[in-house]
Amino acid sequence: MTDYAILDTSWLLELYQVPGHSKKGRHEEVLGQARAAMQGRMLVTVPVLFEMANHIVRIRNGHHRRRLIKQFSEHLNSSLKDETPWTVVRRSQDDILLRTEDLIELASRFVKESAVGYSLADISIVDLALHLRKGGQSVQVLAFDKQLVAYSD
Repeated sequence: MTDYAILDTSWLLELYQVPGHSKKGRHEEVLGQARAAMQGRMLVTVPVLFEMANHIVRIRNGHHRRRLIKQFSEHLNSSLKDETPWTVVRRSQDDILLRTEDLIELASRFVKESAVGYSLADISIVDLALHLRKGGQSVQVLAFDKQLVAYSD
């Protein structure tokens, strides 16, 4: 069993079936991965949440957009109360958003690693995976990006 599953935007897009960013055949696979990941702890970084929200607000169908915004918002609020479906990773217990130092570090890494195709969200996932692994935890990155999946144990 994996101790932690780190969720990528690509995986969340499939879970929420965001139009234009999901494939019908993948949803069942994602649900199966979610059930397995719930045996450990599912983590999501703040940059991934921002990316996900940006995709949702661009849905053309207003009814569908509002439904997904409500669902995502409910899951986010629940998660911030340390309930389900995932845990939002914080740099400090008092503040959910990144501190200035964290943003500067991410921006610096972005300049160095953007040539490899990493977004700020990707870099936050890689950092979290490496940090957890240093602590002796096993990590699975749930993503449809092979570069990110490679950081799984």
